[in-house]
Amino acid sequence: MATWDARAWLAGLIGCRRDDLAVRSVDRYGPTETQVRYERGDEAVARLVVAGPVLPMGEQAGTGHWVVSVRIGSGSEDVHSIEVPEADEIVY
Repeated sequence: MATWDARAWLAGLIGCRRDDLAVRSVDRYGPTETQVRYERGDEAVARLVVAGPVLPMGEQAGTGHWVVSVRIGSGSEDVHSIEVPEADEIVY
């Protein structure tokens, strides 16, 4: 099993070091959605949403992907997304 680091991905998008970001909160909405809010210093900087897994029609269970999207800034239109294999463990 591979590990996918959501905080490192976000840090690359923002242009800072991974260690500059801290998890402010984690909210789980059942088994199919997790929302993570990040801060830098005392300032909220992003909201990351992991949804899924998405399984294309005709594919075997376990071969889908998670849809990860992040909104950077408050009220911002700065939105990025990526697909992460379902088998990967996502760390925040």
